[in-house]
Amino acid sequence: MSTEKTIINRQSMLARLLKKTGRFYIPLVATILQLAFFPGIALGLFIIQINAGLTREQLVSSGLMALGANLAGYVIVILFTVLFTMRANARLGEWSKTGHLNYDPDAERTAWKQINSLPQIYAFLTGIVAVMINTVSVVFYQYYFLRFTPDQAIYSFFGGLVPAIAEVILAILAINRLVFPAREILLPQKFEDQLQDSNISSTSQKLLVIGVLLIIATVLLLAPIGYHQTYTAIYETIGSNQLFNDLRIQLISASILVIIFSLGVFTLLSRSITMPIDALIQTFAKVEQGDLSQRAQVLTTDELGELAIHFNRMISRLDELQQNLEKRVDDRTEQLRASNEVGRIASTILDPDTVINRVVNLISQSFDYYYVAIFIVASSGRWAELKDASGSAGEILKARHHRLQVNSKSLVGAAISTHEPQVALDVGASAVRFNNPLLPNTRSEIAIPLMMGDRVIGALNVQSIREADFKPDNIATLQSMANQVAIAIENARIFKEMDQTLEELRLVNREFVVSSWSDMLKGSTFEYSSHVPGTEKSTDAEIKEIEVGLNLRDEKIGQIRLETSGDWDQEDQAWVEALATQVAISLENARLVEESQQSALRERLSASIIQKLWASNSIDSILQTAVRELGHALEASEATIELNMEE
Repeated sequence: MSTEKTIINRQSMLARLLKKTGRFYIPLVATILQLAFFPGIALGLFIIQINAGLTREQLVSSGLMALGANLAGYVIVILFTVLFTMRANARLGEWSKTGHLNYDPDAERTAWKQINSLPQIYAFLTGIVAVMINTVSVVFYQYYFLRFTPDQAIYSFFGGLVPAIAEVILAILAINRLVFPAREILLPQKFEDQLQDSNISSTSQKLLVIGVLLIIATVLLLAPIGYHQTYTAIYETIGSNQLFNDLRIQLISASILVIIFSLGVFTLLSRSITMPIDALIQTFAKVEQGDLSQRAQVLTTDELGELAIHFNRMISRLDELQQNLEKRVDDRTEQLRASNEVGRIASTILDPDTVINRVVNLISQSFDYYYVAIFIVASSGRWAELKDASGSAGEILKARHHRLQVNSKSLVGAAISTHEPQVALDVGASAVRFNNPLLPNTRSEIAIPLMMGDRVIGALNVQSIREADFKPDNIATLQSMANQVAIAIENARIFKEMDQTLEELRLVNREFVVSSWSDMLKGSTFEYSSHVPGTEKSTDAEIKEIEVGLNLRDEKIGQIRLETSGDWDQEDQAWVEALATQVAISLENARLVEESQQSALRERLSASIIQKLWASNSIDSILQTAVRELGHALEASEATIELNMEE
């Protein structure tokens, strides 16, 4: 898991401290932050001393009391923080030991809720402790034990509220910053869990609270000082309390009005900041649901307005990317469909010309290409002849018997000669291309060899009216089609040759059957008739004559003729035809057996004559033996053998 590395890169000091302290990181941060509030004791005593005019003993006693109260309050805040973040601390301890977190949905959500709520809980608790323990308890001690006057007690209370408010403001700002590394570690894996409790404290609330607290602190800091100095300067001169009572009321009223006015101003200010953010979040939510037509409203001209503009530009690009991706998916699907269709054509059609025509039209229609053609290498190997092409230009070129030389002067010739695809993404800049006047709109072209093993049988030529129209996936698809086309053409060619060979064999067999049976019959006819007893012809019954041919290898060598007075249906016809086929085969087998027997007899006779000839020792004996044996074997009435030399 790369969480540790990411955190260390972003916030090295805090991340390393988190790695070392683990489960004690949050208590340590709370302790350090509370210690940072100790200078507030001196600030409060300084403000009180300016207004209340404490004696040395009162100041020292107040300081000691404030120190003790603050220590007690700090302990309370730290203990509550530890108890509130127990699950988050446990998860951080696990991460510091192993470098990763085991997936536990319940623990993950609880720890995330605790770390999200910590800044608000911590600031609220700090404020309560600062007011009730650090301020009210000290004032109570001063009034009852140090004998403060009511004015001194009021000055002390106001003076204690100023550092208390400062502590709350610092707690809100500092705790958020210090828990950044812990938030990144405890971030849930699921986006739904990340959004849970994400709006515990909104930006508007933080701005409003901080703004109002600043105004209150300012009023508490300045109003008592102004009142005290006015009282000191004027009261001793006029000796009247009425003026200062009026002044006190006016200051209190003015302070309340300033606080109310500040509350309204900061409310408007926070809304002016958060409204564009809320609108942007709503737009984000709609975009997340898949509606990329949404655009954020540009409501301001500040950084938030710039953020909305950048967001709109990002969504526009995502929308464009999605549309392009969908188009690419559709195009790729069409390519696969066309490739599968080529494969189907290759496996079902065995006529080369039909295969070529179907493939050319399929590629042209499926990919919307300007021109598609297939060339086949001639038997000489010097020319690539056009077999089929798309469009009117293709018809004209086929009528002209268009062909290209197998050399480097054209993409088709170069593809065939090099056995490699040739691509011209910009035909104007291509050094190798045949400029065809019938195709003036071509802007990019590709030629792919039709390979059968190491042998090239032709080329697939595709031209487009768009520049750089052949992307790697298009080339791969066309290459796959070219391979299937090559196999289909070669298979169709082999099948056609086999069909022609079989037809020739059938003709030879038919001629052999005709000649064999003609020699056997020698102009005569073999005929056999049979009469079944009990089936005498009736003069009243209708006689039906059925004739079924004896066919052998599509040649008729005879027929079977039947006469019957019964019913005759198609089943009987089929049965007789099947028997006739078996009769013809049996006759052929009998002929072949008889022919074989005759051949064997001739072989034996030849062997006997040769043996007798080899047994003769003189010319007369050889001549006598030869003429005697030949005449006897051929049953000749007279046999003569003569030796002479014609001049």
